[in-house]
Amino acid sequence: MKKGLLIILMILSTLIIFGFNGELQYFYGYNFSEDASTTISGLKTNITFENSLDNLYYKLSLDLFKLKTGKTNFDFDSSNYSMFLPSEMYLIKPNIPWMLYVLNEAYADIYFDEVTMRFGRFILNNGSSTLYSPSILLSAHDGLNPFENYKTLPVEGININGYLGDYVYDLTVIPEIYDNIPDFVLYPKTINENIIYGNAATLTYQFTESKDEVKKVTEELITELTEAGLDQNTINVRLENPELLKDAGLTKEQIYQVYMGKTLMTLPSTYEVNTITAEATDIDELNVKNMNYAAKMAFNILGYDLKMGFVHDHYHFMVPEKIDINYSDDGTGISNTVMYRPARNSITLDVQGVSNFFDSISYHGEAAFIMPERIFVTVNTSYYIPNTSKPTETILTTNSTEVEIFDKYYFKAIGGIEYTKGEDFTLGIEGFNGLPTEELKDHISFGGDVYVKAKYSNISIEALVLAAFSKVNDEYKPGYMTNLKIAFSGIDNFEPSMQLKYAYAEDDEHSLKSMEELNSISLNIKIYF
Repeated sequence: MKKGLLIILMILSTLIIFGFNGELQYFYGYNFSEDASTTISGLKTNITFENSLDNLYYKLSLDLFKLKTGKTNFDFDSSNYSMFLPSEMYLIKPNIPWMLYVLNEAYADIYFDEVTMRFGRFILNNGSSTLYSPSILLSAHDGLNPFENYKTLPVEGININGYLGDYVYDLTVIPEIYDNIPDFVLYPKTINENIIYGNAATLTYQFTESKDEVKKVTEELITELTEAGLDQNTINVRLENPELLKDAGLTKEQIYQVYMGKTLMTLPSTYEVNTITAEATDIDELNVKNMNYAAKMAFNILGYDLKMGFVHDHYHFMVPEKIDINYSDDGTGISNTVMYRPARNSITLDVQGVSNFFDSISYHGEAAFIMPERIFVTVNTSYYIPNTSKPTETILTTNSTEVEIFDKYYFKAIGGIEYTKGEDFTLGIEGFNGLPTEELKDHISFGGDVYVKAKYSNISIEALVLAAFSKVNDEYKPGYMTNLKIAFSGIDNFEPSMQLKYAYAEDDEHSLKSMEELNSISLNIKIYF
């Protein structure tokens, strides 16, 4: 650790000489999450270089970092990433690869009369909310790591903004849909496994119900044959050979039912998929269909700043497009899934303004009306059933169903009110419908958060308390999260701080469950250069 720190400090010293600036951040703490319970440390530096030449401005910003937990270095190798790796393999599930560096921004601005064109890799501005911005859809908000919660990740493309009278317009085009980050593990793993295991459970239930019905019909036949004066041995012989039932006064339908029942009883009692494979469609081909773009217009009305827009983009994770499940005659199955990154169209709104009735009170709100272009997964299932033309035989049959994974349309929104006293105190409360990583059908949480920012002399305090209720198995389960940071800023370019991160969710499928793995108390040191 000392050697690595010395090397990084030497690199930073060299960069500073050539006009770079940025920050160096080190933390050491105790991770008290249930799966970890160990010390964890990290070193990250952000290096920024910016300059301007006449009508040109350019900027480069990158992070260098290293994490260490206990005696084992924690490195996330994106080349070995698998969407089906069990979550237990990770102490921490980051959504940015833990490599030597992360390039945050590398772009250039060209200024024209009332128009600015930006091209390269850049981070889009957040909206007015504190927790995250549901109206900013082109960027992923799921950069989860010990340094930052819900980090907004950069995009690569072109941004044009300017003025049309009293209106401000903003256009962004991202040529490729690939974000250059690992997909959020929870979505493909959960959707795929739920559908596959649900499919097996459905078949097991259907055939169990059919067998129960056959038993019921057979019992009724036995009663009729007994009442016709046949003894039990004769009844058993005739049921073993339904042809002998023709002279027992039974209908053709009853005899056919016995044939079908005998064949049905030869089918498996349970169905289980024991082999799962997956492949992904090519999502990085450069064409118009794969482009992401947003067009927004900002204006002021009645003292409130409004920004409205239309966004066409792709989700920042992959889901199953098609699942083929093939069962053998013993009930064991093989599943192959084709994954893809679905697209969506959205209408967004961001509004903020000060109260006309109360001093130091302001309001803010963001919303996105989201319309997925495709809401279902196609599930093709092949399995054996009795042959209706030859009831003594089974045949392989295939059916296709569509399982909905998105709502036809849905809202994600945050609204809040904030009290501010100068630059030294801020108290706010927000209500929200949906957390950053929630997009699936019946998985949009609701809840609220309270945050405080206060400064007294050289001591500053930031605190956030959040409660979210996620729908799990048709029941809303609570989850909680709190962040507390106390920092000292009395020394130029030097800021030590103490930080507490804690999250708890009652159910494993709750959206805040992954945050539990970052539960920690730590000492942080930040140096600006």
